Amino acid sequence: MDKPRLHCVNDRVLVTDAATVLHLRKEYHIVGSLEGTHPANPLQNHYFGLPLVLSPEETKLLLEENAIELEGDQFEWPRSERELLQYKLFKDFHSRGFYITRGIKFGGDYLLYPGMDLYWTMILRMAC
Repeated sequence: MDKPRLHCVNDRVLVTDAATVLHLRKEYHIVGSLEGTHPANPLQNHYFGLPLVLSPEETKLLLEENAIELEGDQFEWPRSERELLQYKLFKDFHSRGFYITRGIKFGGDYLLYPGMDLYWTMILRMAC
Protein backbone atom coordinates (compact mmCIF):
# COMPACT_ATOMS: atom_id res chain seq x y z
CA MET A 1 0.00 0.00 0.00
CA ASP A 2 1.23 3.51 -0.80
CA LYS A 3 1.82 5.89 2.07
CA PRO A 4 -1.66 7.06 3.15
CA ARG A 5 -2.51 10.78 2.94
CA LEU A 6 -4.60 11.64 5.97
CA HIS A 7 -6.60 14.77 6.71
CA CYS A 8 -5.69 17.03 9.64
CA VAL A 9 -8.45 19.36 10.88
CA ASN A 10 -7.92 21.34 14.11
CA ASP A 11 -5.21 18.91 15.31
CA ARG A 12 -7.50 15.93 14.66
CA VAL A 13 -6.23 13.47 12.09
CA LEU A 14 -8.94 11.59 10.21
CA VAL A 15 -8.76 8.29 8.33
CA THR A 16 -11.66 8.15 5.91
CA ASP A 17 -11.31 4.80 4.14
CA ALA A 18 -11.53 1.27 5.52
CA ALA A 19 -8.48 -0.07 3.66
CA THR A 20 -6.24 2.47 5.38
CA VAL A 21 -7.81 1.70 8.77
CA LEU A 22 -6.99 -2.01 8.30
CA HIS A 23 -3.47 -1.21 7.04
CA LEU A 24 -2.69 0.98 10.06
CA ARG A 25 -4.09 -1.62 12.46
CA LYS A 26 -2.29 -4.61 10.96
CA GLU A 27 1.05 -3.03 10.06
CA TYR A 28 1.46 -0.46 12.84
CA HIS A 29 -0.85 -1.61 15.69
CA ILE A 30 -2.72 1.70 15.43
CA VAL A 31 -6.24 1.54 16.86
CA GLY A 32 -7.65 5.09 16.74
CA SER A 33 -11.27 5.85 17.55
CA LEU A 34 -14.21 5.43 15.20
CA GLU A 35 -16.34 8.55 15.54
CA GLY A 36 -18.65 8.62 12.52
CA THR A 37 -22.30 7.68 12.27
CA HIS A 38 -22.81 3.98 11.59
CA PRO A 39 -24.52 3.78 8.17
CA ALA A 40 -26.74 0.83 9.09
CA ASN A 41 -27.98 2.40 12.34
CA PRO A 42 -27.67 6.18 12.12
CA LEU A 43 -29.96 6.94 15.07
CA GLN A 44 -28.02 5.00 17.72
CA ASN A 45 -24.87 6.04 19.58
CA HIS A 46 -23.33 2.73 20.63
CA TYR A 47 -21.57 1.64 17.43
CA PHE A 48 -19.62 4.02 15.24
CA GLY A 49 -18.17 4.06 11.74
CA LEU A 50 -15.70 6.05 9.69
CA PRO A 51 -13.91 8.35 10.01
CA LEU A 52 -11.34 6.93 12.37
CA VAL A 53 -9.72 9.66 14.46
CA LEU A 54 -6.11 9.09 15.45
CA SER A 55 -4.85 10.16 18.84
CA PRO A 56 -2.04 12.73 18.85
CA GLU A 57 0.31 9.97 20.04
CA GLU A 58 -0.64 7.69 17.16
CA THR A 59 -0.25 10.53 14.66
CA LYS A 60 3.18 11.53 16.01
CA LEU A 61 4.37 7.92 15.92
CA LEU A 62 3.21 7.40 12.33
CA LEU A 63 4.86 10.65 11.24
CA GLU A 64 8.14 9.66 12.91
CA GLU A 65 8.01 6.29 11.15
CA ASN A 66 7.30 8.08 7.86
CA ALA A 67 4.19 5.91 7.49
CA ILE A 68 1.71 8.69 6.64
CA GLU A 69 1.48 12.11 5.03
CA LEU A 70 -0.80 14.83 6.31
CA GLU A 71 -2.81 17.34 4.34
CA GLY A 72 -4.84 20.23 5.65
CA ASP A 73 -4.01 21.95 8.92
CA GLN A 74 -0.56 21.89 10.52
CA PHE A 75 -0.13 19.17 13.16
CA GLU A 76 1.81 20.42 16.17
CA TRP A 77 2.08 18.07 19.12
CA PRO A 78 3.34 17.64 21.86
CA ARG A 79 2.90 21.13 23.26
CA SER A 80 3.76 20.55 26.92
CA GLU A 81 6.09 18.51 29.11
CA ARG A 82 3.17 16.30 30.17
CA GLU A 83 2.26 15.56 26.55
CA LEU A 84 5.91 14.76 25.83
CA LEU A 85 5.95 12.33 28.77
CA GLN A 86 2.71 10.75 27.55
CA TYR A 87 4.21 10.30 24.10
CA LYS A 88 7.40 8.72 25.44
CA LEU A 89 5.36 6.20 27.43
CA PHE A 90 3.05 5.53 24.49
CA LYS A 91 6.01 5.01 22.14
CA ASP A 92 7.80 2.70 24.58
CA PHE A 93 4.80 0.42 25.11
CA HIS A 94 3.97 0.52 21.39
CA SER A 95 7.53 -0.61 20.59
CA ARG A 96 6.95 -3.62 22.86
CA GLY A 97 4.05 -4.76 20.64
CA PHE A 98 1.08 -3.53 22.64
CA TYR A 99 -2.12 -2.26 21.07
CA ILE A 100 -3.01 0.95 22.91
CA THR A 101 -6.38 2.67 23.27
CA ARG A 102 -7.60 5.64 25.28
CA GLY A 103 -8.09 4.81 28.95
CA ILE A 104 -10.67 7.43 29.92
CA LYS A 105 -13.44 4.88 30.55
CA PHE A 106 -11.30 3.23 33.25
CA GLY A 107 -9.74 6.36 34.74
CA GLY A 108 -6.38 6.23 33.00
CA ASP A 109 -4.60 7.71 30.04
CA TYR A 110 -4.18 4.44 28.11
CA LEU A 111 -5.34 0.83 28.07
CA LEU A 112 -2.77 -1.71 26.90
CA TYR A 113 -3.63 -4.97 25.14
CA PRO A 114 -1.17 -7.80 24.37
CA GLY A 115 -2.83 -8.39 21.00
CA MET A 116 -5.47 -6.79 18.82
CA ASP A 117 -7.90 -5.03 21.15
CA LEU A 118 -10.91 -6.68 19.50
CA TYR A 119 -9.80 -10.12 20.70
CA TRP A 120 -8.02 -9.49 24.00
CA THR A 121 -8.93 -8.15 27.42
CA MET A 122 -7.03 -5.10 28.61
CA ILE A 123 -4.10 -6.14 30.81
CA LEU A 124 -2.78 -2.78 31.96
CA ARG A 125 -4.24 0.65 32.65
CA MET A 126 -1.66 3.42 32.50
CA ALA A 127 -1.97 6.90 34.01
CA CYS A 128 0.63 9.61 33.53
